[in-house]
Amino acid sequence: MKKVLYTLLAVSIIFAACKKEDDVVVVVPPVSIVGTWTPTSLSGTSSMSATVMGQIVDEFDTTFTMTSTDPEWDFSNVEFTSDGQMISDGDTNSYSHSGNVLTITEEGETETHSCTVTSTSLTVMFSDTETYTEDYMGQEATITESSDMTLNCTRQ
Repeated sequence: MKKVLYTLLAVSIIFAACKKEDDVVVVVPPVSIVGTWTPTSLSGTSSMSATVMGQIVDEFDTTFTMTSTDPEWDFSNVEFTSDGQMISDGDTNSYSHSGNVLTITEEGETETHSCTVTSTSLTVMFSDTETYTEDYMGQEATITESSDMTLNCTRQ
């Protein structure tokens, strides 16, 4: 009986002496967007629909991918400076970057885009929907155009 009691006492002391180790939290500082970026590819979807009196009279959708080797490629390097300036094609605009949000102000208009930055890559997602009216064969048509694009860049 004493052996069982001593064994139980020893086991309870061992369990009481064991301490759960604290989880180690490693804080990784955010990667800066500051630097020069070279666009390498653009992919996305685009759609349009024209509606007259509640009926769709015309529509299309397409998916595309372009790379810097394509003849139609028209993107140049983009530089983000530490003082909040974005320089591309000789134009300078202001920007801010926080977390996964890139905000660009161009000619007084502000656009907000989702983005991901690593030490070597930048991915910016553009999304836009526009609705307007236009004459379509003598009738007023409501035109809705939508596009979602992803621009991939590498750090210089």
